[in-house]
Amino acid sequence: MTSHQTPRILVLCTVSTGLDAVAAVSRRGFELVGIVGLAPDRVNPEAISGYVDVGGFARMIGVPAHHVHSYSLTDDCDRQTLESLEFDLVWVAGWQRLVPPWLIDRSRLGVIGGHGSPDGITGGRGRSPQNWALLLGCSQFDLALFRITAGVDDGPIILQRTFFYRPDDDISTSYYRASLAMAEMVCEVLTFPELLVRGYTQPVAGQYFPQRRPEDGVVDWFQPAATIARHCRALTKPYPGLRTAAGMTNVTLWACSAFDDKLDGLPGEISNCFVSGDFLVNCLDGRLLVRSWTASDAVWRPEAGVQFRSVPFRDQLRVIVDRHCARSPDQTISPRIRLHLESGPTTV
Repeated sequence: MTSHQTPRILVLCTVSTGLDAVAAVSRRGFELVGIVGLAPDRVNPEAISGYVDVGGFARMIGVPAHHVHSYSLTDDCDRQTLESLEFDLVWVAGWQRLVPPWLIDRSRLGVIGGHGSPDGITGGRGRSPQNWALLLGCSQFDLALFRITAGVDDGPIILQRTFFYRPDDDISTSYYRASLAMAEMVCEVLTFPELLVRGYTQPVAGQYFPQRRPEDGVVDWFQPAATIARHCRALTKPYPGLRTAAGMTNVTLWACSAFDDKLDGLPGEISNCFVSGDFLVNCLDGRLLVRSWTASDAVWRPEAGVQFRSVPFRDQLRVIVDRHCARSPDQTISPRIRLHLESGPTTV
């Protein structure tokens, strides 16, 4: 590559949340030599929220697609496929696994990726930072473009951007905001490759957000309606949704909002049902309007007086934190989560 050429980029992307940033960089005319994604026949949809077969997207933007068989890129055939390609820089745009050392070494200009949290990349390493930001009611998100190393989100920071949340933002709009900021930073680096060697080192010690599982998102009906609606916005599609249950029927909430301050039953009790299928549920301080939902029983319909299952939010945090500490005892939990876990009330 001569001094006037921009780097040739190999993209790792197998979840839909990374596509918008990749499309934006492609529209700017930068050379994407390929998009690497997981082969559809090797995917468990329950294990990868927002999985996408990148083949169709790659054809749409005129870039070769390369399907691999192992998410960790440890399969010998996958390694041979990637090592046969000519690229200067690897961009991790939607890949929820660590990049193996052999690929980091193979890339002449290294590997870059994006990560952040309400407290920046150092204060929020780990999993699901945008979900956590919305769950915890944060007002902003600090996103970093950084050099990926063998560690977890601890490589040198190249560029940073901040975006702010509106009260009605959900996880989809959060990813839209992040994709615009990430595309802007990647284009800047590709225009001025010297930025790749001017990053600054993060502090060795950082804080981490723990991994979330689908079963971790259960409604706590003893919280304010606005808080429950916020939790729903944090866990809506492409994630598994906010869950509850009516008897033996599992119900998933996809869209809801605070309705009024009237109470006519216990928290979790359905107050009123509308012809449209929407319904009201009593919460701590009023009623929640549920506007989009699905049920495990195809014939189930909401009825006034039905009582939903409730799990205290703090109890769910305790399970998540205990699981994280058992698995990664050297990764200090974000103080934001500790604050909610150790505070007296169960509401947030």
